[in-house]
Amino acid sequence: MLITSLVGKSVLSRAGEHLGYVLAVRPARDFTKPACLVCADEEEEPFYLPARAVLSAEDAVIAGNGRSKTPTGVESPVSRPVYTSTGESLGCVADMVLGELPEIVLSGADARHIPIPCTVLGETVIVYPTEEARRKACRGTCKKAKDGTHVRHQRTKRASAAPPAQTVQPEGQTAERPPQAPPQPTAPPAPAIRAQPQTTMRIDRTNLLGRRVKRSVFDAQGAPVALAGERITPDILARARNSNRLLALTVNTLTNLY
Repeated sequence: MLITSLVGKSVLSRAGEHLGYVLAVRPARDFTKPACLVCADEEEEPFYLPARAVLSAEDAVIAGNGRSKTPTGVESPVSRPVYTSTGESLGCVADMVLGELPEIVLSGADARHIPIPCTVLGETVIVYPTEEARRKACRGTCKKAKDGTHVRHQRTKRASAAPPAQTVQPEGQTAERPPQAPPQPTAPPAPAIRAQPQTTMRIDRTNLLGRRVKRSVFDAQGAPVALAGERITPDILARARNSNRLLALTVNTLTNLY
């Protein structure tokens, strides 16, 4: 089903009393069905209607007595900007198809459908050519580093667990112990220094595209690279790289440090 097919429908009780209308649909985490409906009553006060409380959704939504104090499911990606993994703009999300094979529907004349497993949903929707490409991109490099450390640790552990080699003496001979030097005073061990965790800021186009700039960024000549409140596009990213202001653009968009 298309989630926008429910938006705007009247919400009625079993007795036919008008309770309000549907504002939005929040899908379940697996995107196979709706989790709840975000509705508004006659006084425009929002309320949440769980999917289990919906008795019918033909001409109007017929609801039972169930209500939720908080919304369930995930936020709908409708109207969010869509980009490919290489930064090309695809428009925005016009709708979402829920079911066994969930898809997002792009705006435009062709109304292109893209499978949910090939996308990363957030403030900006990123589309990958295949699900495997999305998985590889989402793994990152941290896991590889952890795995490599784990392997080295296991090898070191095996080497330290091996018993020391023993020397066999011929019969009738005893091994002579070398004279031992008197113990020398040793300095107390230096206190262990706990390594501080390093935090790195990943700078790429996928975590900047579509986000709003919090503070304006200018190049060395004072020309604007991106203005406050403006959404980042591939052209803005190109200007930031050419003027060596990509780091400033990232900080002014993702953090409050600048």
